[in-house]
Amino acid sequence: MRLTHRLLVLTALAAISGCHRPAHAPAPLAAVALGQGAGQAPGLWAQTVSDHAGVHVTRYCLDATAGASLATFDSQLNGRCSRRDMAQAADGSWHFATDCDMGEGGKVTTEGLVRGDFKSHYVVEAQSQTVQAADPAADGTGRVTADVARLGDCPADMKPGDVVLPDGSHSRLEALAGHA
Repeated sequence: MRLTHRLLVLTALAAISGCHRPAHAPAPLAAVALGQGAGQAPGLWAQTVSDHAGVHVTRYCLDATAGASLATFDSQLNGRCSRRDMAQAADGSWHFATDCDMGEGGKVTTEGLVRGDFKSHYVVEAQSQTVQAADPAADGTGRVTADVARLGDCPADMKPGDVVLPDGSHSRLEALAGHA
């Protein structure tokens, strides 16, 4: 099955690896992998995801407890991915590769890189190849870029774990992780 855009939010914002595709995408996107243990600083974060379907901005509020929801998401994806390679380059960027079986969503191979500072701003660039999806239109290649930046402290109307999705709807990180 295709995973929702909400999983893309979790994957790019977490210091984890995994595979994902938004429900609206006619072609696959990428798996995003970030350095193990690279935690994001507490506060309000904005994630701008660019792919063939356009640009989508998600905002979320983090603290140490909210970050634990992301670890749950990582453990759910871990069983789906037979390869999760990560290596840091001399310039400080992280190069990654994953092979994940997403069931009806197909087998997804992804390669990419992450550069920046997980405490304030980082960029994930990835390309993927999907094969054997239940919907043949989902097979093919895809590219995604996620630009993730800390905006400051969480506003008064958001508490840690709150997420504002691209369509303006509100959710919680633990609810999104539960849909992995």
